[in-house]
Amino acid sequence: MEKITLATCSYNTPEVTVTMLRSFFSHHDYTEVLICENSSNEDTVKLLSDNNVPFFRNKNGLHAPSVDKLIENCKTDYMLLVDTDVIFLKNHQDIFDQFKLANLTLLGEICGDRGGKRLHNRVHPWHCFINIKDIKEHGIKFYDYERQIKRDGSPIYDVGASFFEDIKNAKLKIADVKLEHSYYKHYEGMSWRTLKFGEKDGNIDVDSEATHNNKDLYNYGKMVESRYMNEVSKYKNTTIKAK
Repeated sequence: MEKITLATCSYNTPEVTVTMLRSFFSHHDYTEVLICENSSNEDTVKLLSDNNVPFFRNKNGLHAPSVDKLIENCKTDYMLLVDTDVIFLKNHQDIFDQFKLANLTLLGEICGDRGGKRLHNRVHPWHCFINIKDIKEHGIKFYDYERQIKRDGSPIYDVGASFFEDIKNAKLKIADVKLEHSYYKHYEGMSWRTLKFGEKDGNIDVDSEATHNNKDLYNYGKMVESRYMNEVSKYKNTTIKAK
């Protein structure tokens, strides 16, 4: 895919990050890649460097404000923003072509309340197409500190919600399209949560049906992580062909 950057934020999961990249390049030709490397250690830096993957360092950076750094550093007109625990199942060219043809600013699956929490609407931030040119021209930021920390009993601005709201208020076009399970699979929580917060995490999900890993689901998350690493072993030898 041309004129698009595959972008992600990584945190202390070198094998997960590289497996995501290899799954992408098992279905796609060369494209731009940009990683905001937030890890507290040097393991991911070494693996990315060994595989010639472009990245910039933002040690111990938080996810949402790091996406703004990705947008600032993006040199293409479009971005495919993903979490590192996404596995690509097929080529995305047809969806990307439709995204451009329809002159959209944001494309992905719109969601609201989840995990027992009342949340403002957003497009799933773990897999979405973004028109970077539109975002920069309108001065829209992905992260808004004041809204994201607001806890007054109203719905919470989770990651990507203020971004969605600002795009909508700017009268730009958003498409609600479900791509998970056909174009990609999301092993939710494996990219950062269990490693960063562990058993002390209780920030996102509060009910027994939640899929994101909190303290009650930590052991489940570790089981998924183990299965995930085994399941995607077929990508281990795929060459990363990033520009």
